[in-house]
Amino acid sequence: MLFIKKHHPRYLIVVLALLSIALQSCLGGAASDYQSVTKGTHGAIKVNVDQAAFQGRLYFTLDRNLYVLNGKDKQHPEQLTHGIEIRDPAVSPNGKWIAFTILYKDYSDLAYMPATGGTPKILISGQGRYEPNGANAPISTAHWFAEPSWAPDSQHLIFLSDLYKNWAIGVNAFLLDLQLYRVDINDASANTAQIIAYSVYGDGGLRDPAYRPGHPNQIVYTNYQYDSTGTQQQIQIMLQDATIVQQDLAQNPQNPVYHPGAYAMGNYPSVPITPGTPNLANLEPAFSPDGNRVLYLRRDDATHMSMYLMGVPNGVTSDPNNQSFNPGSAANRQKALVPYGHATNLMTSQYLSMPIWSPNGQQIAYIDYTNQSFDLWLAKIVKDPKTGKYSIDPQSKQQLTMTTGGDFDADSRPGWAP
Repeated sequence: MLFIKKHHPRYLIVVLALLSIALQSCLGGAASDYQSVTKGTHGAIKVNVDQAAFQGRLYFTLDRNLYVLNGKDKQHPEQLTHGIEIRDPAVSPNGKWIAFTILYKDYSDLAYMPATGGTPKILISGQGRYEPNGANAPISTAHWFAEPSWAPDSQHLIFLSDLYKNWAIGVNAFLLDLQLYRVDINDASANTAQIIAYSVYGDGGLRDPAYRPGHPNQIVYTNYQYDSTGTQQQIQIMLQDATIVQQDLAQNPQNPVYHPGAYAMGNYPSVPITPGTPNLANLEPAFSPDGNRVLYLRRDDATHMSMYLMGVPNGVTSDPNNQSFNPGSAANRQKALVPYGHATNLMTSQYLSMPIWSPNGQQIAYIDYTNQSFDLWLAKIVKDPKTGKYSIDPQSKQQLTMTTGGDFDADSRPGWAP
């Protein structure tokens, strides 16, 4: 407790300074300067132009419009699209392109454009129609696209879609769960899109796809499925060889080993790197730029989310020196879960979503829910030189945007380019 003489100016200054420091400590950093930069549906959208230091360009969506914020000029975010509903911007590794989806009432389009802005080019349109189907429900030829992610060559995209939705083995219904596809941006169409990873019929599909940096044939994604009872959902992060499904289709075109599952995963080529415990949700993986670590979220309960960091298991998706290698073997699956047992909890909050890494691997951006609003935050990742463990520098946590009423689209992953 601090005792002072009342009304003494010098002591009053000291007290005010101490209170200021204490307040800054509680807020996780120095006081911030928020300036209005644009208008949203619900009022002014502000950006922290004082303390939220970062390098490169951050892409995100406000009211479904695409914006880019340059670390050198945080006071002037640039609006890149107008009048179309944009989701999930993804910057190519070479920094030249940005891919995204455009959402409509009954379908979506897969598109991209220069990272500096311009007219979007539609790679694949999901527009369709309803066709008669006898006594059954009409058939929809429309399609949905979501969460594009770039291949290392900046010429190919992986993305989620319900293409091939009539391919449901043993089930007389349409497979609406999103699966993972790959397409060449120079030759993109529904016919040239290649299936990369399958989902379980009726269980929720896949989310959060990405290539692993430094490992061009490895992909990660979140898989949604139910347990053997059909009542408890399992949400797991999966690692997979990105080429194995296409190799299987080339070798076994009439009777492929791998295919969409009917109520069960079956003999899938993917390897879980988080456990399949019922009602345990591990999701939204994000690789570090070197590909050796992965950020992800864990749903603790209805009102708490935690952000974790763990290493990435090696040698669990394929073995070029072992023709009989089985990624689904019990021993391999056990090996793949070892890093999960050493994961570090970086932070816990009410609602966290969409973590991403800075290009230099020193910072992360993520969406958090504070003051009844979702906003973009920044933080520094630090490594203890003695223990080798990673953590968040608590003084580095800074709120970058200040919006109200849902103007910041928390369901749309941001992108970060150098």
